[in-house]
Amino acid sequence: MSIKEYHENGKTLFEVYVHVKSNSDPLLRVQKRKRNIHSLKDAAKEEMRMTKTSLVELGALEEKGNTWERVIEVWYYDQAQNGSDRYKNKFTVDDYYVMLKRYTADWLKRRPQELTRGDGKKVLETLQALGKSKSYISKVKNTINVVFQWAIDNRQVKDLYASPVKGLKIDKKEDKFPEILNLTEIRTFLCEAKRRSHEWYPIWAMALLTGMRSGELYALEWNDIDFENKLVRVKQSFNKRTREIKTTKSGYWRNVPISSDLNYLIVELKSLTGQGRWVLPRVSDWDRGEQAKPLRAFLIEIGLPSVKFHTLRACFATQLLAHGGGDK
Repeated sequence: MSIKEYHENGKTLFEVYVHVKSNSDPLLRVQKRKRNIHSLKDAAKEEMRMTKTSLVELGALEEKGNTWERVIEVWYYDQAQNGSDRYKNKFTVDDYYVMLKRYTADWLKRRPQELTRGDGKKVLETLQALGKSKSYISKVKNTINVVFQWAIDNRQVKDLYASPVKGLKIDKKEDKFPEILNLTEIRTFLCEAKRRSHEWYPIWAMALLTGMRSGELYALEWNDIDFENKLVRVKQSFNKRTREIKTTKSGYWRNVPISSDLNYLIVELKSLTGQGRWVLPRVSDWDRGEQAKPLRAFLIEIGLPSVKFHTLRACFATQLLAHGGGDK
């Protein structure tokens, strides 16, 4: 609360500002402002009146209970301010916040205690109709459950004991196995990319011959190549959001044996990038985290099945199985 003196048209006037904040909900507050008060005494009286009115309004808001939108916002605020062992980084919380706002949009202005299992079922059915995978629908469902339980545990809702999606089964056939390239298609893909001197060729080839993720490939340095023991040490990864080099997704390093084909590729790369820090060339699309588009476009152009960049890891596993797990 504050009283501020100001001057207008040769007159001394006062402004009163009142701000009251909920103890249970850091985002719930009432603010009032009044200007053009002619005396300090009147301003003090007005401050008392506005404070009482604001407290009554705040109490009514607290008694009425939070909307689902408010619950999401307070949960997000709590996670961002206090952190959580559940989520590895802030971006995970950001993703879940956006996901909840998008897929539970019909709930936002409603009180959580008003939501029923029918409302929960509708959300899951909508996700199915949008063609979302079973794993993604499970993620949305689990996140709703987590936020509801947090709201119950932290007294952000009243007369509520369970999430509207708790116990609901995801009625959807099993996800299809991702498309992968067979050995003939892999050879065609790499031969054509090399023949055309495609800028992505060394990156695609390294992905197929090592099974490394895009971020791991981007962060691969020449000191990670053990020529003596014929090993590639995968110990770090590039995070495109933070633009930082961090540990691998699993949190530990691993070794990839250098096969004859991989050795040939590494020797080629040594003549191209060996004077620098990074093994693989920097491609503008890759710098922006757009590794999927050029791959799909090229595969379609040469008449092969369109696959995700991450699918190249599965193609690597296919090669290992076809060769009995190693080089022959």
